[in-house]
Amino acid sequence: MVIESSDQQKALQSLKQLFSDDSIPAAVRAQLKNQYASVQLLIEKLEKQQIHIVAFGKVSTGKSSLLNALLGSPHFDTSPLHGETKHNQPLDWQSMQQQSIVLIDTPGTDEFDGEAREQMAKQAAKQADIVLFLLAGDISDSELKQLNFIASPEKVVLLVLNKADLYSGDEINRILTSVQEKTRHLNVRLITASADPRPETVVVIQRDGSEHRQTQQAAVDIKALKSEIWDILEKEGKTLSALNASLFATDINRQVAENIVQLRAKAAQKIIKTYCLAKGIGVACNPIPVADLLLAAGIDVAMIRQLSTLYGLQLGKTEAAKLTATIMAQLALLMGAVWGVNLLSSALKTLSAGLSTTLTASAQGALGYYATYLVGQIASEYFAQGNTWGDDGPKALAKNIVQKLDRQSILQDASEQIMALLNNKKS
Repeated sequence: MVIESSDQQKALQSLKQLFSDDSIPAAVRAQLKNQYASVQLLIEKLEKQQIHIVAFGKVSTGKSSLLNALLGSPHFDTSPLHGETKHNQPLDWQSMQQQSIVLIDTPGTDEFDGEAREQMAKQAAKQADIVLFLLAGDISDSELKQLNFIASPEKVVLLVLNKADLYSGDEINRILTSVQEKTRHLNVRLITASADPRPETVVVIQRDGSEHRQTQQAAVDIKALKSEIWDILEKEGKTLSALNASLFATDINRQVAENIVQLRAKAAQKIIKTYCLAKGIGVACNPIPVADLLLAAGIDVAMIRQLSTLYGLQLGKTEAAKLTATIMAQLALLMGAVWGVNLLSSALKTLSAGLSTTLTASAQGALGYYATYLVGQIASEYFAQGNTWGDDGPKALAKNIVQKLDRQSILQDASEQIMALLNNKKS
């Protein structure tokens, strides 16, 4: 995929609009606070025209040593102990084609009790322009799982077999063959390196012809890696930041949309249950059949108007009444006598001699509660689908919802709530 330099500005503008979008609910921003912090960092990265190269891998694969070798100086801390790198550590490397190159060290991904640091490393790798995924030998199952998480067709991942000096030529070939076989489904490039090679023993011939053995530091070998990095930057450097920023913005927008859907669904359920309880109490307390019917209609219409506002439609009273009537008509086709609920409630009040008045009223109210619950669920689904019934029409939508709901448990719960409220009124 080729992105022109102008797309860097487009990506930057997209991120800024996402970051400052006032229409995104505060609750969604709170849930995605880490992602929004990443958006802010990406904005700064694009404004500074930076390329981020992240070293990722298990503890002791030589991430810090490799970055130090690229820098030519010991900036990043190295240690044989686990957990030396506790945070993502960035450092400017040098500039190329007006872009600043930043090297970032990350915590090891297999530390004891290091889940938070592992997530930090994974997040840095997902946002990186180039990932240096370090191996100390053949790739393990856990490393392959991490690589699957990070790698994508758009992401540049260099799979670096570091510490190549520890292996013979035949051993390296076997390791490379195995790694290539296990990662052939991924977009990765495999390279060997020796960022901190072990000391080697050499034989020095003295002037008198005698031999003297001495230990000396072996030469660092990162030539192939450095050449690959420069080649990528020359060909793709101006496109990498914009591409990754655009992909990240797309992902954040998806998460925002999903969170808004979830928040609306939760809010819709609160609205529905509030009106259900109002309907249930109204039916239980009102012994007049006609008043029952009028109360039922008024509550359902009011509920649908509030739900429409939640989903950004804001129906008027007439429109809400029409939608209520449509829903009730579909339910009547499916459930028949259930929609005689209010008349049945009044009849029960007359015929239920010998039963507790509170018990009878709570049963009547539960039927009213259930009727409004059905109306609310159907209306909520209608609004969530973009104010449409879908390809199969209102009857299919209503049938699907009725079949999914556990009527008995809803009635039981409604009856208990109503009875408790009626008892509280009496006391």
